[in-house]
Amino acid sequence: MPATGEVAVAPHVENTMHRFKKYRLGLCLLFVAIVAATGCGDVSQPVPPPSPPKQVEAPVETNPVKTDEPIPVSLAQESETESWQVIYLGETRIGYVHSTSEEITRDGRKLEQTSTETHMTIERFGQKLKMQILLENVAAEDGELVSFVQETKNPPANSTRVVGQVAGDKLLLKTTIADRTTEQELPWEKGLKSPAYEAQSLAENPLKPGESRSFDVFLPELKKKATVTMTAGNMESVKLFDGTSQDLMQIKTTNTVLPTSTRSWIDEKGNTLKTETDLLGLVMTTYEVSEEEAVKAIAGGELDIAVGSLIRVDPIPKGHGSRKVVYQITTPGEDAAEFLVADKTQSVKRISDETIELTVAPPALPENAKVVEAKPEFLESSAFLQCTDENVIEHADKAAGEETDPVEIARRMEKYVSTTLTNKNFSTAMASAAEVAKNLEGDCTEHAVLLAAMLRAKKIPSRIAVGLVYIERSHDFGGHMWSEAWLDGKWVPLDATLGRGGIGGAHIKMANSSFSDDGPAPVLSFLPMMKVLGKMKIKVVDSE
Repeated sequence: MPATGEVAVAPHVENTMHRFKKYRLGLCLLFVAIVAATGCGDVSQPVPPPSPPKQVEAPVETNPVKTDEPIPVSLAQESETESWQVIYLGETRIGYVHSTSEEITRDGRKLEQTSTETHMTIERFGQKLKMQILLENVAAEDGELVSFVQETKNPPANSTRVVGQVAGDKLLLKTTIADRTTEQELPWEKGLKSPAYEAQSLAENPLKPGESRSFDVFLPELKKKATVTMTAGNMESVKLFDGTSQDLMQIKTTNTVLPTSTRSWIDEKGNTLKTETDLLGLVMTTYEVSEEEAVKAIAGGELDIAVGSLIRVDPIPKGHGSRKVVYQITTPGEDAAEFLVADKTQSVKRISDETIELTVAPPALPENAKVVEAKPEFLESSAFLQCTDENVIEHADKAAGEETDPVEIARRMEKYVSTTLTNKNFSTAMASAAEVAKNLEGDCTEHAVLLAAMLRAKKIPSRIAVGLVYIERSHDFGGHMWSEAWLDGKWVPLDATLGRGGIGGAHIKMANSSFSDDGPAPVLSFLPMMKVLGKMKIKVVDSE
């Protein structure tokens, strides 16, 4: 056993690089999966009580996701390692991660290929949601990203697949959603590392207690650059999955995109045996285990992630009929103003570092409004808002009828989506508008994307809003998504989940997005909400 702070990784460089990097990839993917799965507050169905603890025996899907793009001219496998981790959220086992890492040769060039497969089952308002996410990265010897393939499966929604290839100063992307493929080019910053570089860096130059190191990586899941910072702690006794304790070094990792940090414990050989991440007011814990242990049944039903993240408040007398509501919002340890949008819908007044007063008074649908010029990103078809899809256009035509007034069209569309999506289930994290137009099912995310795409089909600019919604029957706030239409030069909110002809003061907005293919990944819109759910406190001060 090395002395405190002197992790004996140098003689085990190959093992360290493989074991540590695979696991890091799984953690980022897992965070994205839970962000997407948190979904929306159930404003249309009774909120069920949390399910009693139970152990569910169920078969586990182990079919690998095909990763045949990009196709190399010459590919040779030289060595491979693998690892398995089990995932807990709080005390509930929700899934596992299977990772492999191998050295390959492509066209005479030595590369490192890492693949991480994440399987997760959780419960949302009493319904099971299953997700499988695969990420494969190929990196150069210096850690720079060369290519990647990411695929997300969330039945009954179609899979989402993104293929990326670095070509000089460009990143070439192909995104396939609902059997439709879009291509785009993004500028590439030379030297951006694969997420696996965290491991390579530690293997080549181990950290000592108190030391920190930062570098820039590209996160394929989010199509975004991030600065990663790793800080080493001391050796400490850590309890592992099998109940034994072991002296391990703690590594704290943060990045500039994800709103949380991860604590990892590694042994003297560089193997990551345990991690912890604060999420939704709980701790997400992962342990390295055997394959046999990892693929055991997931008990997911013990924890309802949607019910568990609700924020209890005093009743709002008129609920969604309130035109204006004033709230006092506190986020312990955080600046509350950072997580809230200030615009014509709501205003923010600071009370202290952790507390703000939020006044929500959304504009009503205007009379005799006109559609004024907007940026192209709010009118264009995109991977999630396919306004040129034939089914989306058909629904837009049915909803609008012969109407030509854009305000009345928007009002009709909101009502149409609300009454047409009769299967309001929570088994899908987020489907695209084309899928929703075909299947006519889903929760608030599906209502929002379909309405936004239908508006664009009628040349009305639209965008997506993400935040919290008041649940009248239980006096809670929960995560939510809705739409906004650009009318008379201002953004007017519409909520197709409720279908009330606009919204009142019972929505709290935390982000908005055009869902453009050239913009941030849609899942990033949920990050402010994910940062504060589980610790945000809301007090209703006044309503009218």
